[in-house]
Amino acid sequence: MTWKSGNESTVRGYKFTYDGLDRMLNATYGETASISTNANRFSENVTGYDKNGNIKSLQRYGQTGASAYGLLDNLTYTLTGNQLSCVEDAVSTAAYGTNTAFVNGASAAGEYAYDVNGNLTKDLNKGIADIQYNVLNLPSTVSFSDGSTITYTYGADGTKLRTVHKIGSTTTTTNYCGNVIYENGTQKLLLTEEGYINLAGTQQYHYYLKDHQGNNRVVINQSGTVEETNHYYPFGGVFGTTGNTQPYKYNGKEFDNKKGLNWYDYGARHYDTALGRFTTNDRFAEKYYSMSPYQYGANSPVVNIDVNGDSIRICTETQSFGHTWISVGEGSNMTVYSYGRYNGTNKGPDRSSNSLGNGSGVLLKLMGDEAKAYNDKKSSWWNVCICSNRCGR
Repeated sequence: MTWKSGNESTVRGYKFTYDGLDRMLNATYGETASISTNANRFSENVTGYDKNGNIKSLQRYGQTGASAYGLLDNLTYTLTGNQLSCVEDAVSTAAYGTNTAFVNGASAAGEYAYDVNGNLTKDLNKGIADIQYNVLNLPSTVSFSDGSTITYTYGADGTKLRTVHKIGSTTTTTNYCGNVIYENGTQKLLLTEEGYINLAGTQQYHYYLKDHQGNNRVVINQSGTVEETNHYYPFGGVFGTTGNTQPYKYNGKEFDNKKGLNWYDYGARHYDTALGRFTTNDRFAEKYYSMSPYQYGANSPVVNIDVNGDSIRICTETQSFGHTWISVGEGSNMTVYSYGRYNGTNKGPDRSSNSLGNGSGVLLKLMGDEAKAYNDKKSSWWNVCICSNRCGR
């Protein structure tokens, strides 16, 4: 896999190896078309899984200085069943700039704790003393050992309405009112399908340039000027970020780095990219008992995405060109992601009939009845193999 982002001329890429269950083992970084120059600068390797698919050990390379690179993380996970007990890092090198890295903030047998529903309630490495949850198993209050707090308010359907960060003497209140985001009572952003409009100061359109997984690689303004560039490790950590202008990054999810929380909000759950794990139990765990309820994307994060933090389906035509798409949810709550070459601008279910043999790729996102119609129509045309990202295959 290779890519270029923004105004950069450098071709970056990864070479991957997998085990017999299609779980990622090595993502070896390199540059130029051959992925051989500056090898291993940003590699990410899983050096051990348990039988349930929990990561047991992980190595991450990255930037350690202005022009220095090396091993940032050499992690060993201790688990009780599927739940973390502690994580130790054999190296103490700190990350440089925005590079993702695990912070080894504690060294104890009980660094992590969970409630009876399988929700994380303590993370001493982040300085989190306690996490309280509502009846939907969504975090309501995150309390840090220094007295700082993050509180969340949700609608009855679990939609996030408000986040309040109290960090030291500073309080920041973020309200989510449909597509409009307010910060401390002032309109800040209007989210659109292709990006956002900043509502503070001079109003401008800003557009996301995404990859096949919906990761926001580049942000440009309405004049075409590059404002932000992101590069991602396979499990979602960032490196080489320039111009950090907005919080929606990996899979297009909101990233909260205040107070070192470093969680992505997937809606149903929160995800920690430094560990490659979700913080709470999968609500479909009983259905997919062969995999850890905390794993991400069946441990194949470049092939699979977890749209909402819960169960997804990977659909592949067994005839024609073997096109693959992803669906999550049921009926009118379904969302479909499909990547391909399409003719015209119609995003309805008939768009699949307008595929082209060449040209640029388009990430298609359909929701609700449109998504269901697309899924039903594709399934009626061809024989389709349906897998879940919990299956590992």
